[in-house]
Amino acid sequence: MQLRNESLNSPYYTRKVRLTRLGLHFLFVSTFAMLGGALRGFNLLLVVAGLLVGALFIQWRWSRGAVMALSLRRRLPSEAYVGKPFALDFEVTNHSRWMTLWLLRVEDCVESHSFSSGQQADGDNRIVTIRQIGPGRSESRTTYGVPQNRGTLTLGPLRVVSSFPLDLLTARVVNTEPATLDVYPKLLTLNRGWQRVVSGRNDGVSGSTDRTGPNEGEFYGLRPYRDGDTLRKIHWRTSARLDHPVVAQYEQSRRYELCLMVDAFLESSSAANDLVEQAISATATIALQLAGNNASRIVVAAAGDEAMATLASGSPDNKRKVLSLLSRVQLSRSPDLLGAFEMSASLSGRAQDVVMLSPRSMPLAIQGVDPKLRKRLDDSLRRGRLRWLDLSSPAGSHWFEIAE
Repeated sequence: MQLRNESLNSPYYTRKVRLTRLGLHFLFVSTFAMLGGALRGFNLLLVVAGLLVGALFIQWRWSRGAVMALSLRRRLPSEAYVGKPFALDFEVTNHSRWMTLWLLRVEDCVESHSFSSGQQADGDNRIVTIRQIGPGRSESRTTYGVPQNRGTLTLGPLRVVSSFPLDLLTARVVNTEPATLDVYPKLLTLNRGWQRVVSGRNDGVSGSTDRTGPNEGEFYGLRPYRDGDTLRKIHWRTSARLDHPVVAQYEQSRRYELCLMVDAFLESSSAANDLVEQAISATATIALQLAGNNASRIVVAAAGDEAMATLASGSPDNKRKVLSLLSRVQLSRSPDLLGAFEMSASLSGRAQDVVMLSPRSMPLAIQGVDPKLRKRLDDSLRRGRLRWLDLSSPAGSHWFEIAE
C-alpha cells in the first residue's frame, strides 16, 4: 500500500482492517435481513439491513482512514542494568489533515533472553492507551520495566490498534522493525581500598601500575606530620584544631596495564549462580572505574562457554561495548580459560598482569585442566602476573557490595 505521505511508506509497516466478532455478527444479520426482505418483500427488513450495512460502511471508512494516517515508533534507552528500571517511549503520529483519532491501544512484545540462568525466553506485553490524537499531531507514552537477568531484550512487533467508534472493525498498524536491547550486569559498590585488587606487587602478585598526572588524586585521609613532608600537604585547619601538624593523604592517579578476566563457571544448570554473577558484576564495575583513565590499557576478557575479549577505554561507546560483552557471557561447567588468555594476549600485544575474578578457588579451578592451561597458569604465577580473586571467600568478596 503506497501512501501519499512518504514517511508512512516504510517496508516495516503492515496495515490491516479486520472485522471483529461484533462486526461478523452485524454482517451476518444484515445479510439475513437483506435476503429475507428481498425474498419476502418485507421493506422493514430491507431498512434494517440498510442501517446495519451503513454502520459497517461508516466503521470501514474510519478504520481505513486511520491505518493510512498512523505511524508509530519506539525509543529505546541508552542502557539497561539488572535490577534498575528502564523506560520505553512510544510515539504515535496522526498524519491526517482533518481526522481526529480516538481510543488507540499501543502494544509491544518484550522477550527476555537470559544468559545468567540458561537458555530461556520470557515474553511480556507492554500496553499503553491514547485517548485521542488531533490532526497532524503526535502523542507519546512511556512504560517502565525492571530486568531481572542480564542478557538481551528483543522487542516487537510494535502495533497500534483501534476499533473506534462502533467496534465493528479493527484498524491495526504494525511496525515490524527489529529492536534489541542489552541488559548489562548489575554494578557493585567498591569498598575503600579496592585498588589493591589490581595494583601493587604484594603476596607474589603483579600489578603493572604507574603514577600519572600532576594532581594529587582523591583525598584518602589524614596522618601525623613526619620529617621530610612538604608544607603544602599540611592540613592547616585540622592541625590548628588538634594542636599538632597533620598531613593530608591522597590516592595517586595510576596508569594500569592489565587484563580483567572473569571465570564464568557454573557447576550445573540447577546450581545457584549468585557467585558467578557477582564475579561478572565486579569485572564490569572495576573495568568502568579503570577505563576512565585514558592512559591505562585495560583488556576485559570472559571465559564462559566461549572465550571473549575486548579493549576497554574511557569513551562511552567503548564502555557500552565492554558491558555488552559481559552481558552476553554464557555460563559453563568448563569455561574456556585458555582461549580467554590467548585472546587477551593477542589484544594487548604483550604480557600483561591478569586479575581473575572467579566464583571458585584456584585449586578447584586447575583440577583436571588442559596441560597448556596449567602451564600458562603456573608461568603467570611464577612471574607474579596472576592474581586469583575468589569471590566465594571473605578475602575476595569484602571488596564489593551489591548496590540495592
